[in-house]
Amino acid sequence: MADYWRNRVAVVTGASTGIGAEVCVTLANNGMVVIGLARRANLIEALNERVTGIGRIYGLECDLTDTSSILKTFEHIKEKFYVVHLLVNGAGRTVANFLLESSAGEVKDVFDLNVIATCTCIMQSVELMKLHGLRSHIIIINSILGHRVLELPKPAFNVYPATKHALTALCQTVRQEIRYNKLNVKLTSISPGMVETDFLKVYNPASYAPIPKLQPKDVADAVLYALHTPPTVQIEEIILQAIPEHESPNKKEEKEE
Repeated sequence: MADYWRNRVAVVTGASTGIGAEVCVTLANNGMVVIGLARRANLIEALNERVTGIGRIYGLECDLTDTSSILKTFEHIKEKFYVVHLLVNGAGRTVANFLLESSAGEVKDVFDLNVIATCTCIMQSVELMKLHGLRSHIIIINSILGHRVLELPKPAFNVYPATKHALTALCQTVRQEIRYNKLNVKLTSISPGMVETDFLKVYNPASYAPIPKLQPKDVADAVLYALHTPPTVQIEEIILQAIPEHESPNKKEEKEE
C-alpha cells in the first residue's frame, strides 16, 4: 500500500464482523489509524489481536440506523482524531422473506442502514475531509445486486437489490458533486458477488451451498487496490465474483496414466 496512507485516519462502518472487520485489519496492517463503527465495539477492539503492522483499530459504538447516533459519533471523531482521510462504508443488512410478506418496518430498517446511513456517513466524512484538504477517498461496499438482479428458483432478495441499486446511483451523483465543488476526494464503489460471511446466515444454506464464494480478504484486497492509485487516477467501480477452479486436462491425463 502506498506510503501516503500510512498514519492516515480511516472510518469503517459495519466493522465488527465480515467484510468490515477484514477491511479494518487490512488497513491497520498497512499502517492506518482505523476507527470502526458498529453496535458491538468490543468486537472491533478485539481485532487488534490480528494487527501485526504499525496501525491501530479503535472501536466506537454506533447505531447506524439512528441518524442522531451517527452525528454524535462523528462529533466524537472530530474531537479525538480531528480528521478523516478514508471512509469505507461496509454496513448493510437484508431480510430473507418475500417483500410481499414483509412488514413496512422491515423494509424501512433495510433502507435506513443500507442507504440513509450511507448518505449520512458520506456527508459527515466529507465535512471532515474538507477541513484538511488533503487527498481523501470514499469507498462504498456495494454488491453485484446493485447492477443486476439474479434469477433464482426462489427469489429471496426482498428490497436488498433496490438498496444496492440506490448506492450505485448515489456514487454517481456524489462524484458529480465532488467534481463540482473541486474537492480532493475520490469515490470508488466495490461490488462483490457472494461473500462467505455471517451475512448469509439469514438464508437456507442449501440455497447457496453450490455457489462459489469470495472471502472477506478478497474484498479487503480490492479496497487496497483502489487506494493504491496515483492522485490523478480514480477507480470508479470494481465488480468481483468468485469462480470455480477447474482441474486442468493435463492433470487429469497424468492421473489416468
